[in-house]
Amino acid sequence: MVFTMICLLEAKPDKIEAMKNRILESAPIFQKDPETLEWSVQQDLVNPAKFIIVERFEREESEKIYHQGNPIFQPLIDFLDENMVRPYELHCINT
Repeated sequence: MVFTMICLLEAKPDKIEAMKNRILESAPIFQKDPETLEWSVQQDLVNPAKFIIVERFEREESEKIYHQGNPIFQPLIDFLDENMVRPYELHCINT
């Protein structure tokens, strides 16, 4: 069973490019984590301040062990928290 996380976030108006750059810099690093099937970023075409991150892992524990254990995980979360309009919205799905 694949564990999927969908993270919806919205950057502050003056932080759109900074957030986009930081997330895109993080993506190839997270994609190399063990048991990571996908870690992709999409930007809304209508509202460029809105982003969706799709994270797919072999199992739920993969996200907890490898993704959250990655040294760039917490600094990225801290950066996002400081630069978002509101807390991110997270959806978790087993498929």
